[in-house]
Amino acid sequence: MTVILIRLVVVYVLLTLTVRFMGKRQIGEMQMSELVVAFMLSELAAMPITDSSIPLLYSVLPIVLLAVLEILTSFAFLHLPGLSRLANGVPQVVIRHGVIDRKMLESCRMTLSELMGELRLNGYGDPTDVAYAILEENGRLSVIGRAAAEPPRASDLSVRVRESGICHTLIADGTLNETGICMAGVTEEELFAYLKKNGVNDPADVFLLTRDDAHRWNLVKKDGGMKQ
Repeated sequence: MTVILIRLVVVYVLLTLTVRFMGKRQIGEMQMSELVVAFMLSELAAMPITDSSIPLLYSVLPIVLLAVLEILTSFAFLHLPGLSRLANGVPQVVIRHGVIDRKMLESCRMTLSELMGELRLNGYGDPTDVAYAILEENGRLSVIGRAAAEPPRASDLSVRVRESGICHTLIADGTLNETGICMAGVTEEELFAYLKKNGVNDPADVFLLTRDDAHRWNLVKKDGGMKQ
């Protein structure tokens, strides 16, 4: 049992480092070659864990080799677009100016019900409201609506809207977030001054404190109090 646990920890650490080394794309939407690598990694990782008679090295070496091959393949796809198109395909336009391309839909082996489901997930109930629907290389459907079907933007209404940017977490569950504090451009003196102003003497009493790029604070105390 101890041997299995040790093997499990070793393989887990190795797979985590391998996926991290291959890049963040591996944990997002995967291309065809990346999906194949993911299946192979799972099989290789399971062998020495389920069968203790198999040397651990028989799994470690192929996993490392697969990681190297995937990185080399990514570089090849980057510099040889033709090779990338051959392996992963190219985006396919299944709706153009509100008209469904039946031949393209058949070519992609996508049923009409699947297409309608994807449109609904993107917020469109009617294909005629869609300017373009493109089946991307990773299998996701990108939907671009017609201007007439889109909600009006602030610029269309001649309304000036203050940009708030993103919300930076300064304190999470009583713990200071140094990265968030740095990204928000806030000094610890400013942070503690704000807390004191709102009746908080200890960051441990804060459940969540954020500030966006428009300098708007949001304070949620652990006792349920909230201040914006």
